[in-house]
Amino acid sequence: MICKECGEKISGITRICPHCGERALVDDELETWSFIADTAEKHRSAMPAAVVPAEPSAVPNGLDAQIAGLERLKTYFTKHSNLFQVVEDLASMEGGKRRPSIGLWGLGGGLAAALFYLTLSPFLPHFVWAYFFVLWGAVTSIGYLRAGRKYERRKAEHDLFRRRAENELCTIYNACEDCFLPIEWTVPPRIARIVSALRTGEANSVQEFLARGV
Repeated sequence: MICKECGEKISGITRICPHCGERALVDDELETWSFIADTAEKHRSAMPAAVVPAEPSAVPNGLDAQIAGLERLKTYFTKHSNLFQVVEDLASMEGGKRRPSIGLWGLGGGLAAALFYLTLSPFLPHFVWAYFFVLWGAVTSIGYLRAGRKYERRKAEHDLFRRRAENELCTIYNACEDCFLPIEWTVPPRIARIVSALRTGEANSVQEFLARGV
């Protein structure tokens, strides 16, 4: 089992993590109480400040110097190409996350309440519609709140992972000596595209290529 507080491996029967001393909630416990406790707060509080990428340095003069500089940058950033992929994957994952819909939960809660209530109605002394609406409201409210807490927790966790990855990438970018490309153009395949354009005469300089934005 993994401790939800510090991420260390612990025994499956352990309830207090020996590494951080916090209560080691297992997944089902987190899901059970997630509509009551704000489990996203620990991720929000751990959010580091954003690292700002440095301004690009001056582009070298001359086509040969630019190509040589691009080859140097490609070699440097290729060592960290997996980090570019992580940032890209986290960005694409963010688009697939949607907040729970109260309308859908209302519909689902109504169907669940109707199925449950109609199943038990023959055994009830009186068919009182008020009971159905109370049950409907309870199922919808608890389900929606639980889904909302789960969404907030996962979103906060995702935002934290993304910020850490982006900060690490910016730190690597800032540590690159004489980097004359903007950070968004330091992905190795993009650098290779610029080199190809300069060598084939498609562009006469790095500035011209970047101005096109292709």
